[in-house]
Amino acid sequence: MTLHQPAGFSVTVEAVDPRTIRLTLQGVLDFESGDEFLDVVGGTLDAHAVEHGPVLRELHMNCAGLRLLDSSGLAALLTLRRRTHPAGITLWLRHRPVQLTRMLALTGTAEYLTACADGTAEPVGELAGEAGSTSP
Repeated sequence: MTLHQPAGFSVTVEAVDPRTIRLTLQGVLDFESGDEFLDVVGGTLDAHAVEHGPVLRELHMNCAGLRLLDSSGLAALLTLRRRTHPAGITLWLRHRPVQLTRMLALTGTAEYLTACADGTAEPVGELAGEAGSTSP
């Protein structure tokens, strides 16, 4: 189900089970779409909590369709992490395009964004955003 489509950006949401949600990001996550991205994802998290309670533990984002992510898009991801991490929800940035991997490396935010909420580190292959990952 596609919840929102600002010009050049969309988020598709799939609730896998009460503990896991998958998002598929397509297009440009930037100044124009960052707030809308947060509204959509925030609404999704709120609705999930109403339906299932505080059991969500993983938010997987398939980033393969991101054509561009600027500093505002990165700020949106960091804002999302600040909401999810204290709630015990780990962000998984799957299938990262090269430009996203570079942005995370340049800003030093990869480890922060992908740290497991339970205090353990994300596996090395996942941290690198391997496109061949078979995990959810």
